[in-house]
Amino acid sequence: MSDNQAQLLIDHLDNTLSGAGSPEMEQLISDDPGTTLEWNTLRVAVDAVKDAGLYEQVSAVKSAWLARQSVTAVPTGAVIRSMYRNVMRVAASILVLAVGLSTYKYAVTSSAGLYEKYYSSYELNATRGTGAQDAIDQAYASKNWASVTTLFKAVKERNNKSYFLAGMADLESKRYDEAIEKFKKIMALNAQSGDDTFQDQAEFYLAMSWLAKDDVKEAMPLLKKIQADKSHLYYDVVVRMSSLDLRIAQYKSDK
Repeated sequence: MSDNQAQLLIDHLDNTLSGAGSPEMEQLISDDPGTTLEWNTLRVAVDAVKDAGLYEQVSAVKSAWLARQSVTAVPTGAVIRSMYRNVMRVAASILVLAVGLSTYKYAVTSSAGLYEKYYSSYELNATRGTGAQDAIDQAYASKNWASVTTLFKAVKERNNKSYFLAGMADLESKRYDEAIEKFKKIMALNAQSGDDTFQDQAEFYLAMSWLAKDDVKEAMPLLKKIQADKSHLYYDVVVRMSSLDLRIAQYKSDK
């Protein structure tokens, strides 16, 4: 990409942040893969600067320099210019580092990668009984996903637990669409009955299923809901997720 086009993208980013982006640049970003990559890298760099508090670090460098000048004798003009250049060099180095790191982070971050990082299998508590549900429980505890699916299909009276275990068997077997439908079914049943049985589990693993499908847009509302509820069973897991990583995954999904 030419220096001129890079500058146009930077100007467009500035204008976009103030709510006055260029429709022509938006079209170019949409049509040209190379421009899309450069645009997303710029956005990631801005997010990285914000998330890491780099603006505050730059400000702190400047403040420290000004404080030093207030307690020392005023040097000559040439020395002042030299020290100011040093301050600006430190600030520029911090920002260049942010851009470099964001470029790497953009390259290695994805929805599927987030799934791999934060997914963990659901551990079923030990149960006892002789019914069809217990057979599904035993098959699940043995990680016999095919048997879980077969037993679920044979059950006439299904409940939230059977839907959930069958959904988890689908998820473990990478049948993401089937898992999504079962987790949605639990949430729909709870919405109708006012119950919350397996609600938290269904919400979290539904979000994980969407991430596994590389569809962060569908996952984000669920993740935000969990992040806003400290009583949620999976709150501690979701709050550990990097907001920057999630935004990068969203940027990639916009392509």
